[in-house]
Amino acid sequence: MRVISAIFLIGFILLKVTPVQASQWWLNPPEDNTQFIYGIGQGSTLAEAQQNALADISGKLSTNISTSLDRITQDTGINYSDLVHRQIRSEVKDTELSQFQLVNSRVEGTKTTALLQLDRIKLTLIWQNQINETTSKLDPILQAKTIPDVQHWLELKRYLPAAEKSRNLSVKLFALNGVKPGRDLHFEIQQLLLKHPMRVAIKGPIPMLNRALQQQFGKIGFVNCNSNCNLTITYQYSTEHDLMFGEYLSNTKVIYELYEQQNLISVAEKDAQITSISSHKSADEGGIAAIVNDLQKRGLITVLGLRI
Repeated sequence: MRVISAIFLIGFILLKVTPVQASQWWLNPPEDNTQFIYGIGQGSTLAEAQQNALADISGKLSTNISTSLDRITQDTGINYSDLVHRQIRSEVKDTELSQFQLVNSRVEGTKTTALLQLDRIKLTLIWQNQINETTSKLDPILQAKTIPDVQHWLELKRYLPAAEKSRNLSVKLFALNGVKPGRDLHFEIQQLLLKHPMRVAIKGPIPMLNRALQQQFGKIGFVNCNSNCNLTITYQYSTEHDLMFGEYLSNTKVIYELYEQQNLISVAEKDAQITSISSHKSADEGGIAAIVNDLQKRGLITVLGLRI
């Protein structure tokens, strides 16, 4: 009889204690499941507590992504380079999270605690739509398997950041909901650009400026060319001399012309006024140096106003 009473008493205590423990979500937050990821955070205000709860969710997602990267080749047969792995890991903290809501909050003294839940399914749909949108834009371009002209080549270059973002998002999607990553459009664009490089010829009388132009075109991805070039840039160079307050003044002017095949596609002008206490020759050299320095500082596209 005493044994039965003891068992009944223990059962009664459990019935009374368990609901109390379950209601203490700030001590025992819900476990993540296939639909939701939970995050808990504290702060002096509700907004700060929610921000920290989002950081908690982001930390969990970061862990999932790191784990997914370690097994993605084995699970999907897709192999990403170490550079891609490092890049995705480094940008996880900047992943924009949406589709979350406040589940509960609690104020105790000056401290506020917030419980958020992130809807995996809704976020999956948003990320998948973003990936599909990028793919639909790039697919017609990539299906051509060739690059017919400079504008087509530059269009592909402009799409590289979007393709990279889409590729990284597909890996995050795999970590979020196990959706197998699709094509690596960033890699496909890179391979196409490497297979069909654009060639540029630089024709002008100033070696220092020629080297600077070559460097700027190289940054975009163009290679040097002597014949059958996609682009040719030529420039006319002139100087005008004067005296100003006992100093030698040089007004240096460069007029650029950019040709695609035989067609003139852009004209731009740049000038610089430089004074020297020694000679006009010294001022001329200073004018050329000023034009080159400005080109290096602001870049080819901005300085020349070219459509590339």
